[in-house]
Amino acid sequence: MVGRRFAAALTWCGLGAMAAGWVLVSGPQPRLWDAGTLPPGRGPATAGDGVPASPPQSIRGPGRFEAALVPVAAAADGALALPENPGTGGWWALGAAPGASRGTVLVAGHLDTRESGPGAFAALLEFELGARVVLTGADGRAHTYRITARRSYRQEALPGDLFDSGGAPRLALVTCAGGYDHATGRYEDNLVLYGTPAAAPSPPQRR
Repeated sequence: MVGRRFAAALTWCGLGAMAAGWVLVSGPQPRLWDAGTLPPGRGPATAGDGVPASPPQSIRGPGRFEAALVPVAAAADGALALPENPGTGGWWALGAAPGASRGTVLVAGHLDTRESGPGAFAALLEFELGARVVLTGADGRAHTYRITARRSYRQEALPGDLFDSGGAPRLALVTCAGGYDHATGRYEDNLVLYGTPAAAPSPPQRR
């Protein structure tokens, strides 16, 4: 069971990148609850072999979990520009693409809003280890990941390597968690579900 009350205000899921040496291309220091800071010289994501990435367009998982996805990046002030619609998630477009042979495929979404109540990503609170999640790209390929770990981080301590396109291939799903601070209008924590590739991608769908 979720076993929690959803906040009575629009909540912005905090993505705080604390990686040493990361700086913004322009603008002030990042807001720690929102930021995916942008390392200098970072290029667009690739599929892992130099081929331009096919961005994910949707995600689905256990139960009724399903959401559209759009590419997102950091705004000038360092805020990760997630879509306001709680039924739509954001894919960190400067990280890895689904199916990449290296790097983290980072997907995040809001937990809830005052207007709509729980959003699609509230389902992450109930995911169990072993759950399978499928990302479908614009090229029609479906990429399956198996959830292997779940972690909670204070918003100011979210691991910076979530925003990296290097390292072993994995999926990271992020939403808000923990207590809600009415004074700041923020949740205190982030929930991160980690997944590993579970199968070869399906062939592209015919159009």
